[in-house]
Amino acid sequence: MRSSASSPRKTQLFTALPALLFITMGLTACGDETGEAAPAPNGQDAAAQTPANDEEMVDISAIGFDEGDLETAVVQVVEFSDFGCVHCANFHQNSYPVLYEEFVAAGDVVWKYIPVSIAGFPNAMEAAMAAECAAEQDAFRPMRSWLYENREGWMGTGDPHGMLQSAATDIVDDAAAFEACMNEGGRALERIQEGTELALEIGVRGTPTFVVQGFPVQGAPPLDQFQEALRSLVAEVRAQQGN
Repeated sequence: MRSSASSPRKTQLFTALPALLFITMGLTACGDETGEAAPAPNGQDAAAQTPANDEEMVDISAIGFDEGDLETAVVQVVEFSDFGCVHCANFHQNSYPVLYEEFVAAGDVVWKYIPVSIAGFPNAMEAAMAAECAAEQDAFRPMRSWLYENREGWMGTGDPHGMLQSAATDIVDDAAAFEACMNEGGRALERIQEGTELALEIGVRGTPTFVVQGFPVQGAPPLDQFQEALRSLVAEVRAQQGN
């Protein structure tokens, strides 16, 4: 896995796509810390949005983290997630490892994870910063795992910086550089802000939200439905390409 900043890439948000099988299923997502969905821009109901008729090309090369082979993948999934969200944690601890092995490791899907902070969870911005700062030492994935596994701990602590710094000593090679990144913010903070702004602009009101080959899916679908949808989509795109 590497930051997509090293590989310029644009994605279509949103584009016409045959309805995926899971979009009518019961999806689970976090709103703000009161349980209410975050307000959508311009008073629109993001949950009811449909893909725009005109394809909108959005440059997301400077934010997020790619997993997968850009050369062989035929489908892109963009995920907006908040480390404070229990549904994001459940998805990454239970569903994503299965999806990763079947689709990402197999070379069919590139998965871009964009950390955001939109729901007001305690210490969630510090957690997102920890992920970004670890990523600067190519340790995003282990830090992401730690944050989800220890979600209740860092959310409940009065010293999130100290707790995250302590965790980083077992995750990154240069703890001093990690601490400097956490203290200074810099480009790491800017990436979180840019990802969050993009999420709000496209109508994300809860996390996780996925953009699957340009089609927005707000909330985590059941694993079997996600698998079925991605299998169908990969097969469809490969058939169109004659592969």
